[in-house]
Parts: sequence; C-alpha cells; structure tokens
Amino acid sequence: MKNKIKITKIIASMFSLVFLVLPVFVFAQIANPLKFDSVSLLVNDILDYVIKIGGVVATLAFIWAGFVYVTAQGKPEKLKIAKEIFINTCIGAAILLGAELISTIISGTIKSLK
Repeated sequence: MKNKIKITKIIASMFSLVFLVLPVFVFAQIANPLKFDSVSLLVNDILDYVIKIGGVVATLAFIWAGFVYVTAQGKPEKLKIAKEIFINTCIGAAILLGAELISTIISGTIKSLK
C-alpha cells in the first residue's frame, strides 16, 4: 500500500514538473484569447449579455406576478405579494435599462477624452 502511494506521488510530481517547466523551454507565444482590445469593449459585451438575460428574467417575473395576482382570488395577503413582485420587477427592469444608459454615457465620455 505504501509503495502504491509512493508511486502515485512520484507520478504526480513528474506531471507537475512537466507541466510547469515545459512551457519555459517551448517559448510558445500565447495569443490573446479575448476578442477585445480594451476594457470598455469587454464591459460593453458583458453588459449586453447581462441585459439579454435580465430581459428574459424580467419578462418571466412579470408573468409570475400576473399569475400570483390572478390566483390570489381577492385575498389581501396574496394581492400584496403580487404587488410587491410587480413593483420589484419594475425596479429591476429600470435598473437594467439604466445600466445600459450609464454605460453608453460613460463610454462616450471616455471616447471624447481621447
């Protein structure tokens, strides 16, 4: 059993050594895996994905608020919950759209400073 553990440690050490030292001897150039030249382009692309996903989530939240409202059947506590869901979804959608507006303003300002 001890020999098996010792052999495993030796093999792990050899692999670690190979993967840590080999790139030094290869002198391979690593290309930039990102397709962006600046941070602002990266942030804008990430924000675009966040807005797309957030739009879908907001739509589903509006549908859920409507479902809760319809199934409340006049019960005040469930109507209050549906109203809170609707208001919070409106606030979230406004923040989402505001983030795009703020990003556009900031990137325009930065471009004008160059």
